[in-house]
Amino acid sequence: MLEVCVDTVQAAIQAEEAGADRIELCSGLDLGGVTPSGPLTSAVRRSIQLPLIVLIRCRAGHFFFDPVDCELMLQEAKEAIDLGADGIAIGGLTSTRELDLEFLQSVVNALPNCQRVMHRAFDQVLEQTIALGQLVELGFTRVLTSGGPNLALDGVSSLRQNVVDASGRIEVLPAGGVSEKNALEILTATGANQLHGSFRKSSIDRNTGNTPDPSAIRKTKAILSSYNQRSHNTV
Repeated sequence: MLEVCVDTVQAAIQAEEAGADRIELCSGLDLGGVTPSGPLTSAVRRSIQLPLIVLIRCRAGHFFFDPVDCELMLQEAKEAIDLGADGIAIGGLTSTRELDLEFLQSVVNALPNCQRVMHRAFDQVLEQTIALGQLVELGFTRVLTSGGPNLALDGVSSLRQNVVDASGRIEVLPAGGVSEKNALEILTATGANQLHGSFRKSSIDRNTGNTPDPSAIRKTKAILSSYNQRSHNTV
């Protein structure tokens, strides 16, 4: 499963055409991603057939959200699902760098029938093994993580432990600098079976914005498919 993160309609279409399996939609990729507008979510939903995950993050910066932030994100999450998203990527931490379980439970209560993904706030959690178990108990679908460092390649030891701790109860989706050049190394070192990346071109097309590189997506998809096939055959 190859998930591509995009912030425009054009990028979503290009990612689908290049072979992506799932789309994560956000705005402000250069800020680390924030919640996309309703019209953008609606337009992307109309334009692609792939499963669509919408990032819910009301602002850039730290992941310590106050009650006003949490209420806003809860409303944003509901709107994304109402507009046709298959799931949301959401998260929040306490001041002691634990999961904000009260907020996450409110998300589960409000949206019981969609994919729920813990976004990269997870990378700042102090005790990831404990947090992973809590996400399982909450009923989250997957966790998007680099293992802690900014880049997945630098966090492969933690990612490997995440995969072991998950034990099939929750999906672990490696993210952070994933490319066709390091995909196989990340997969082999972690035991994960899916990847997440933006695969952005090095230069921005002024007509279409910051679009993904179709060639990089196709190559990464081929690497992922081959790896998963080999893993399946050795089981």
